[in-house]
Amino acid sequence: MAEKAVIRQLQKPILAVDVDSTIADITAPLLDLIKKEFGKDITREDMTEHDMENVLHEPKDKLHKLLEFVWAEPDKIPLVDPDIPGVLAALQSKYEIHILTATLGDEATVKKWLADHNIPYDKYVHVNLPTDKQNYNADVFIDDDYEVVAAVSAKGKRALLVKQPWNAILAKIHTPSNVTVIDKWDEAEKLLLMTLLRR
Repeated sequence: MAEKAVIRQLQKPILAVDVDSTIADITAPLLDLIKKEFGKDITREDMTEHDMENVLHEPKDKLHKLLEFVWAEPDKIPLVDPDIPGVLAALQSKYEIHILTATLGDEATVKKWLADHNIPYDKYVHVNLPTDKQNYNADVFIDDDYEVVAAVSAKGKRALLVKQPWNAILAKIHTPSNVTVIDKWDEAEKLLLMTLLRR
């Protein structure tokens, strides 16, 4: 029994990190595609809902195709925050980092993009739907999807919500317990290292 307790103490907590709009800033190339496909000139600030069909009033299947097309040109996708590689490198010393994503990008392409941007991680996991993440065995989640962080919060897990136009209103109305909204990734580093020290 004592040996099991020691093993648990030696195991790093698992940090599950999303890709699209959490690490990879797919918004600018997506807006370019929306303009070409639908002739709609919208800005990031116009994207006030996570479900794009509610904003654009276009079929969901066509919008999903655009998300695939974004990853067809990964060189056009920048980091959400230039500090992300350094922050994750610092956190990897204390956490086991799992990339947990429902991205429509091809897995090989996404993994190459992560490598090209020096994103450290220990495991890559793809789920069918963002809401599937709530069942994943992680201790902390970093995501831009309000529905995801609310779901993991309801299960007693901790989450950081990367602030984006599509989650800002919901987060302002109600931030679920165990959820912290962050504007910049250096906040994630401070919060998660401080939390670990208090364990």
